Amino acid sequence: MKRRSFVMAAMASLVLFQPLRADEAPAESVNEPAVTRAELQGLLDGLNEQIQAHQADLDKLKRFKFSGYVQARMDVGEASSDSVKVSGSPATIAPANLSRFYIRRARLKLTYDASPLSQAVVYLDGGQDRTIRLLEGYITLLDPWTPLHDHQLTMGQFNVPFGYEIERSSSVRELPERSRAENVLFSGERDRGIKLENQWTPQFKTTTALLNGGGVNSADFPNTDPTRGKDFVGRARWSQGVWDLAGSYYFGRQVTALTGPDVWTEKRRVGVDAQFFFALPRVGGTTLRGELYQGQEANPDSAKALLTSPSTANPVRLLKSGANAAHLATDMLGWYVMGVQNLGERAQFVMRYDIYDPNTDLDHDQYKRWSFGVNAFYDGFTRATVSYDAITTESSIGAGRFRDPKDNLWTFQLQHKF
Repeated sequence: MKRRSFVMAAMASLVLFQPLRADEAPAESVNEPAVTRAELQGLLDGLNEQIQAHQADLDKLKRFKFSGYVQARMDVGEASSDSVKVSGSPATIAPANLSRFYIRRARLKLTYDASPLSQAVVYLDGGQDRTIRLLEGYITLLDPWTPLHDHQLTMGQFNVPFGYEIERSSSVRELPERSRAENVLFSGERDRGIKLENQWTPQFKTTTALLNGGGVNSADFPNTDPTRGKDFVGRARWSQGVWDLAGSYYFGRQVTALTGPDVWTEKRRVGVDAQFFFALPRVGGTTLRGELYQGQEANPDSAKALLTSPSTANPVRLLKSGANAAHLATDMLGWYVMGVQNLGERAQFVMRYDIYDPNTDLDHDQYKRWSFGVNAFYDGFTRATVSYDAITTESSIGAGRFRDPKDNLWTFQLQHKF
């Protein structure tokens, strides 16, 4: 139908607008054209309406922005075994093998800019240990009184604004995984709440937030908040060209669910992070980075020592006789230092040392790790990574003796970002 209308319009144009020769007869003696001027005008108006409708649909589609990345990975673990362990009631099979191929992350992010002053984001995630799930979903309101929208209000599910590692995308991180302290304290890196970001000057930025507090990976409360009070997070950052310095603070309450009265403990975290950038002649850019976490936290090891474990015969969870509920929370300390060296435009070397101590009053519970990695940039979208983690932990073998189990890990990863 559209092709026929176009042909008719073209024929009508030729008939109506071609010049008359001198010996041609007057218009009255020539056969009437197939399409009159009025009909042609109607056809052109119809085409214009269709073009405007298509343009409106195209403008809506242009407001959608898709991005994401896929990380295909192979691990070779020092503790790998071809056996499995059967445990629990009912019995479950726990694979011991760590030498495997898998998808570590497969993420798709959809951003919709409905207007100059608001934005909606939906971020989906799939990977080794989960079905497809909502990773982030939030709405951001941008201020109308500054040219660059320096003040933003966000509500929904988003990264916890604490420290440097958390808000840095896994697609640009130099090593496959974050530090141990960050993994333990902020499992999943995200929570639900509301946050306010303020860029006061080009150098100085602050972020404050109120959160549920459990985080998206909470074993007991992943989707709900058992407390009326909310956790508070604050962060201030100063960027001065070649160096950055920031401080973070987190305060809230944590509930340990028991069969009897619940136990409440404080959750307090203080963080400091810094970065320094420079370039080595004929080699490339260099980054030195460090971060420290300190505070008080409910300790899973303390829970195992102080609480009874539910079982089929005794399906209750209580404080053991004589146990002090306040001892469920312990003073913790974690930090890392790392260096990143670019080798031209196609390669990069990285080294990191990180420590996490869940109870500074207890010995033999620290986690220490040396990490080394090389990144090769195949093109502007694809990166290959080879890394090695040398992990030191202490496991009791009785009689006051401890040993470091074999748990070092090689990782080979191929990432494509779009």
